[in-house]
Amino acid sequence: MTDEPSPPQADNNRRSPGCLKLTGYIVLALLLIPILYYGLYLLFKGPQPAGPQIIAHRGDSAHAPENTLSAFQGAVQSGAGWLEMDLQRTRDDRLVVMHDATVDRTTDGSGAVADLNFDEIRSLKIGEGERVPAFEEAILLAKAAGVGLFPEAKSKDQDPGAYAAIVAALQQEGVLQQTILQSFDHQGLEAIAAANPDLIVCPLYGLWQLSLSGVRPDSAKTVCPMAEMILLNPWMVRRAHQDGRMVYAWFGAIENPTTMRLLLALGVDGLIVDDPSALAKIVNP
Repeated sequence: MTDEPSPPQADNNRRSPGCLKLTGYIVLALLLIPILYYGLYLLFKGPQPAGPQIIAHRGDSAHAPENTLSAFQGAVQSGAGWLEMDLQRTRDDRLVVMHDATVDRTTDGSGAVADLNFDEIRSLKIGEGERVPAFEEAILLAKAAGVGLFPEAKSKDQDPGAYAAIVAALQQEGVLQQTILQSFDHQGLEAIAAANPDLIVCPLYGLWQLSLSGVRPDSAKTVCPMAEMILLNPWMVRRAHQDGRMVYAWFGAIENPTTMRLLLALGVDGLIVDDPSALAKIVNP
């Protein structure tokens, strides 16, 4: 007796035509939603800003030690119109250009800036023998080069007198009107703007801050949202422009020519970048 061949087994893994069609619709929807979202924005975003500003983040920090005179000089040579920098105060109340509250990461020393006096900090080395600049040195460099200053003031909770000290230094050199003072401390910015009507302030917005609330448009004519958040919600750029504000975006992690072009296409008025020469090639091809 010969064995009869068994009937073919059904392929349980094979999807039905209806299931495949539904999957196709879902994929199509996932593609169309962002196209519609960004397409509508580009349609209604308003006029494209002319001459986007190149703001060098801690100077030309892609090619020189951050927040140093060489980084600022390199930024000017690369075509930056503004020098962004961070300010801390020493134990003897001198303003120095440094991002961190301590000198550990960027110099050959250690300790908190607030616990060291100016001469102690000046004795430290950055990279191949550079020194921590005094704020006055950065001001004079920007003044001589004809570019603007974009300093960041730390929270008044960290240093209650920092805002007044920064403004006094700017007034002494006559560059208050060529400066935009930025901070995440929105309340402190509003207070210093109220006391100094000629000073332009710029509130900073960070991760998951998808709106530009917190400081009234009449107090802050510029705003600095995180670039990655603008990519998620470009409509906040349109709202800022409707309020008569300029929008300068800073990058958290994805700075490159592609994202620079995307942000400019979305209508920002300027970009705060580590590599001002890369942005200059896009803005001035």
